[in-house]
Amino acid sequence: MTSRVFGLIRVVLVLGLLASCGGNGSDGGAVSSGSPDPGIAKTAVRYALPPMGWNSWNTFACNVNENVIKSVADTIAASGMAAAGYQYVTQDDCWVGGRDPATGQLFANPSTFPSGIKALADYVHSKGLKFGLYTSGGTNTCAALAHGTRPPTYPKGVGAGSLGHESVDAATFASWGVDYIKLDYCGGNLSAFPAMRAGIAATGRPMYLSINPYSANQTLPTNFASDGTLYVPAYADTSRISQDITNTFASVTSIIDISAQDASWAIPGYFNDMDMLEVGRGMTPDQDTAHFAMWAMMSSPLNAGNDVRSQSASTLALLTNAGAISVSQDALALQAVPDAADSSATLQVWTKPLQASGTRAVAMLNRGSAAATATVNFANLALSGPVQVTNLVTGEVLSPALSTGSFSASVPATGVVLLKLAGTDPLAFKAPLALQNWIWASTQSGKIAAKVWPSQDALPVGATAAASVIVNGTSYRDGLAVNAPAQMVYRLGGNCSTFQSDIGLDAAAKGVGTVDFQVWADNVMLYDSGVITGSSPTKTVRVSLNGYQTLRLVVTGAQDGVANDVADWADPTLVCGS
Repeated sequence: MTSRVFGLIRVVLVLGLLASCGGNGSDGGAVSSGSPDPGIAKTAVRYALPPMGWNSWNTFACNVNENVIKSVADTIAASGMAAAGYQYVTQDDCWVGGRDPATGQLFANPSTFPSGIKALADYVHSKGLKFGLYTSGGTNTCAALAHGTRPPTYPKGVGAGSLGHESVDAATFASWGVDYIKLDYCGGNLSAFPAMRAGIAATGRPMYLSINPYSANQTLPTNFASDGTLYVPAYADTSRISQDITNTFASVTSIIDISAQDASWAIPGYFNDMDMLEVGRGMTPDQDTAHFAMWAMMSSPLNAGNDVRSQSASTLALLTNAGAISVSQDALALQAVPDAADSSATLQVWTKPLQASGTRAVAMLNRGSAAATATVNFANLALSGPVQVTNLVTGEVLSPALSTGSFSASVPATGVVLLKLAGTDPLAFKAPLALQNWIWASTQSGKIAAKVWPSQDALPVGATAAASVIVNGTSYRDGLAVNAPAQMVYRLGGNCSTFQSDIGLDAAAKGVGTVDFQVWADNVMLYDSGVITGSSPTKTVRVSLNGYQTLRLVVTGAQDGVANDVADWADPTLVCGS
């Protein structure tokens, strides 16, 4: 008998138990049967997709003025970049003239920005674009800091940081018409980040908040999210995850590696920022393509950093490539994860589901010095055939209907092949979720442990077997155990009505973990548990899924580290179909 048939039989038993408010299944394991917990206030997504734009720093640093920014805005509007999705024109460091001692407000350098920032923002807006502006979370701007024996690059930034002035600076930026704030750390205090978020909220003006906790901060670990104490999705729309990028392929791949470790932190409305693009700034064409494709795959902000006024036709063509941008701006907005079974140290396969059912974006990345053949096996992606394969960069359909179960391609040295696969997804059905395949998952530990009943049922693709799922001393017969942060996404196909699960820390957390459970559908938050600790009672989640296409289960840390944050979805069950 198949696991699907087992599941259909099981759900009759489970629903009968729920109807009678019973707490145990026929095998002695508990089932979810509590009263639904209302959760805490749900958070709306401010920005559903990663931003696209341009930033002045990589090319101009402090050699910038208002005429440069105006001419860049002119080019973006006229060249096709705006039509392709680039909307933010951001002036980075070296614009500020100081802080008015009487009003406490920042003002622009009159030598390089004589018209003022409001006039510049108005000009950018007149081109149909949005305006971004830099500030610092320290006392000084980054360019105003001395480095060893080197004096400050930009002395006017001394005393012009936003630390302690977050509210007044946010209000000033709003009055100038700023749409995007880049907030550097610059030797300041991490408190500047939530303070600026609060300042933005107080203005009533939507302003995208991009933070960089790394600038002039060498004390953070290489992978800042690894310990969970800097939980940036709570107060930023995007955050840098590494030290500054350089225009080398080694720098590009090192940031890809860091982003891969941070994928499970990227919840709806928050994106890991892999830094400004170095496309068109000295790497080879294949390396530029790999760089751009991987930033799109990872749902990183796409902020061009080249001089767009003098860029080559090939650079413009890459930056406006519709196929790659469609991956970046896909409505499901997931970050790519490695297909470990099809990858090696130098030849990697990366994958992310797209909004349309049965579709995947796949990047075959060659980090080596010689061309090599990469293979993606559809079963590793929980995708069945026949599968159509399209080269997203060229638009060429490479195979209209592959039924062989895999696809191979030659990948140039330090290059990429970017594909779209269109096949058939596993749709959720009326059964325990612990035995169903997800279409995407990411966890801090890299593992999701599943306990299913009957025990002969097959585990989901990619799951390991859990010996037990125990919450507050109660052993459940089904469940999914994860180390926070962790996420799983399931394809519903608009055919499911209800999701229910008990939630809490697993016995392995030893009573000292702290987590937050969230349930999302089509990137709409349906439930947020708030902080759950070892002393919290078991909670029951029950949400309506009518009409939704995807279910996303999220467990985050609680800003105090992720050690012992082992969490359980205990007896997670879907009701689907008529």
